[in-house]
Amino acid sequence: MKKFILFIICISAFISCIEEVDLGIESDDEVLKILIVEATLTNEIKNHKVTLSRMDTIVDLGIDSVYSPYTPIRDINRDLVRYETNATVSIESDNGTTYSFNETSAGIYESDLEFAAEIDNTYQLSISTSDGKRYSSTKMQIEGLASISNIYAEKTTSESGAQGIGIFVDNTVASGNVQNLRYTYDETYKVIAPNWTPEAFKLTNYEPCALPLVTYDLEIVEREEEQQVCYGNNLSNTIIQAQQSNLGSNIKKFMVRFIDQQNFIISHRYSVEIEQLVSSAASFSFYDQLNNFSQTGSIFSQVQPGFLQGNLSSDDGGQGTVIGFFDVLSVSRNRVFFNYTDFYPEEELPPYPFNCRELTAPESHVSFCFSGPRGPNPCPQSVIQQIDLNLISYVKPNVNDVVCGGPHIFVPRVCGDCTVLGGNVKPDFWVE
Repeated sequence: MKKFILFIICISAFISCIEEVDLGIESDDEVLKILIVEATLTNEIKNHKVTLSRMDTIVDLGIDSVYSPYTPIRDINRDLVRYETNATVSIESDNGTTYSFNETSAGIYESDLEFAAEIDNTYQLSISTSDGKRYSSTKMQIEGLASISNIYAEKTTSESGAQGIGIFVDNTVASGNVQNLRYTYDETYKVIAPNWTPEAFKLTNYEPCALPLVTYDLEIVEREEEQQVCYGNNLSNTIIQAQQSNLGSNIKKFMVRFIDQQNFIISHRYSVEIEQLVSSAASFSFYDQLNNFSQTGSIFSQVQPGFLQGNLSSDDGGQGTVIGFFDVLSVSRNRVFFNYTDFYPEEELPPYPFNCRELTAPESHVSFCFSGPRGPNPCPQSVIQQIDLNLISYVKPNVNDVVCGGPHIFVPRVCGDCTVLGGNVKPDFWVE
């Protein structure tokens, strides 16, 4: 949700260079004060979570998620997010019970006790920030209950004409007002490194600034951990909503996810867990607006900022100081597995998403602290530099005498070490 909101503000700022748009925000200082609340209470017995952060004018809309084999991997799990710390968070039920939340990590608040939202109760979120500001939600309740009765994968064609696999769901309404639905998914897939070998580089005692020559010890050793077969994981990052055609009716063959036939994540084995959330009309409207404003076709229309009316407000009546929605939902989940060959038994697997050609380079380099004259270096970065940056994976000895060649053949690390793209521990739910 935070990325959607940031995207809207940045695009709106861009539009203002062409046509004046009143954002209702006086300055960047005002933007930075906006509190972003992500809070969902469900009918599952668990420690529920509330995430608090502040708006930022620096936005990373995906660059960090693109892997480059030529730069070190960056830990971006919590980059560029100004989490709101030291707040007091609670949820109060209309039966008089108050559930307190503790900050388990910066900006992440979890309930002290496990509990579940009950269908006949209403719930209200309250937040007090460290600067003395108080915020609260409107009272919310579970609208109804519905279960995913069937989940299945079928060959299909996307709206753009691409061939691929659709993940579809049917549901069954159990009780209550079930009309507005939201879906999320958690997908897991097997990754097999195409250039894996049982041996690896091991660099020790590396002193790139040593004089007169760089010092290091480089060995070819047996790999110490599983790096051939891994399990990648993606969470849905789009807003997926549906509405029942008639109150009390069931949804049939609603496509939650489309995967292009050439997407490598289905190359070997793929699984996805679909989560169905029964939401309110207000929640559906909020996420529908959020989704519409984030689409290119809508951004360049008149985006005016009372644009996102959630169900949270400042207790002092201040406008535009908080964005978010406190949801109380019922949940249903189901999972499906399939292999590429289940649908395309006679076709080649989708291509690996990176160029895995074999490479070579000089093993060492001139000392970084060498102060004498040095001419241009037409050769690629040395082997020891790339190992030090964790960029490459060993393949075999180099027996060819080539310009800028060294004693080793290697590939970008992502081609020989699957842990770049996933974890090397098989998930508990995984079945072959």
